[in-house]
Formats: sequence, C-alpha cells, structure tokens
Amino acid sequence: MERTQIPLPLQAQILMRLALAVCSLIAGNVLLVFFTVTIAVPFFLLALFAAISGGYLYLLVSRGHYLILIGTVLNVERTAILHRPKAILIEVEGKALRVVLRSRHRIPSVGGQISLYVQDSAPICEWRGMHLLRTYLAVSAGKST
Repeated sequence: MERTQIPLPLQAQILMRLALAVCSLIAGNVLLVFFTVTIAVPFFLLALFAAISGGYLYLLVSRGHYLILIGTVLNVERTAILHRPKAILIEVEGKALRVVLRSRHRIPSVGGQISLYVQDSAPICEWRGMHLLRTYLAVSAGKST
C-alpha cells in the first residue's frame, strides 16, 4: 500500500507517534550530555515506545487490517464538570454503537457524520442492549474519502 492510500487521520496518528519518538530521542540526548544517564533513560524509553507504536500502526495500516465505520451521531455524553466529550452514541448500519473516547476530539453535533478507524480485530462487546467499542485507531468528523 502506498502512502497516498493511507487515510489522512491514520497518517496523522503515525506521524505524531514518530515525531514524539524523534523529539524524546533528542531530549534524551541533550539530557545525557548535560546531566546523568538516569535522567535521560525515561526519554529514551519513551522514544523506543513511540517508535514501536508508530511502526506497528504503519504496518497494520499498510497491510489493510483496519475498518472504517461511518455513522451518524445520536448522542454525545459529556463529563459533569468540564463538559468534555466522554462517549458518543452513533448509528452504524442500523445498529447503535457506543464509543468511549480516550482524548479530546472535535465531535460533530447530534445528527452529524463521523468516521471511526478501527482495527479489524477490535473487540466489540454488548453493553445495556447496544454495542460498545472501547478502542479505535483514529476519529474524524465527516465522511472519509
């Protein structure tokens, strides 16, 4: 699969992970020069973890082991104090799917379109009469191209 065939939200995830690896490697080297090894080791471990994560995501996407779920937002659950999106309820192919969000996203309003990029082996379990998805690769508002 060519780089142009990888969807933009997944390209952004891969680039963010690899950029984190490079930045933490640079920070680890600077700290190694000016301070001791014990201060630099966490940055080297972060660089290793981020590089492996980015490489694994690239391998997963380049082999085509992901699904794109396009649905309509039915409800947005928000936190009590800061009103950040906590979970969304979407309709995908006539079925209700609750997606637990793990970071801040720009979520469309109720009735808007949303695209979820999910690994093809992601577990979807039953929860209170609807499907529950806890893990995803990327989210984008609107339909994917």
